[in-house]
Amino acid sequence: MWLVECPSFWDQGLIRPLVVEGGKVVLMCDSCAAVWHTPADIEEFEHVEPCEPDWSIGAGAHVRPGTVRWAEPEDVSSAGWGSLAWRELP
Repeated sequence: MWLVECPSFWDQGLIRPLVVEGGKVVLMCDSCAAVWHTPADIEEFEHVEPCEPDWSIGAGAHVRPGTVRWAEPEDVSSAGWGSLAWRELP
């Protein structure tokens, strides 16, 4: 599932929900790897660009490879984002 196309001018990725270690759901571009903490942050382009070695996205959270997974509809609903217009992956 995905929400919108990445708003960055250099990318054409899809913004998808991601479950990080600890169960928090964030939004991540599947191409440039920018991370938004809430859907509202996308409009303001309030994003984080995590990088090695810690892959930090703030507040003790990270998107370190092997510790995250793409979210399922149940994860999105429990994050309070179930009413947004989610699209199926091509």
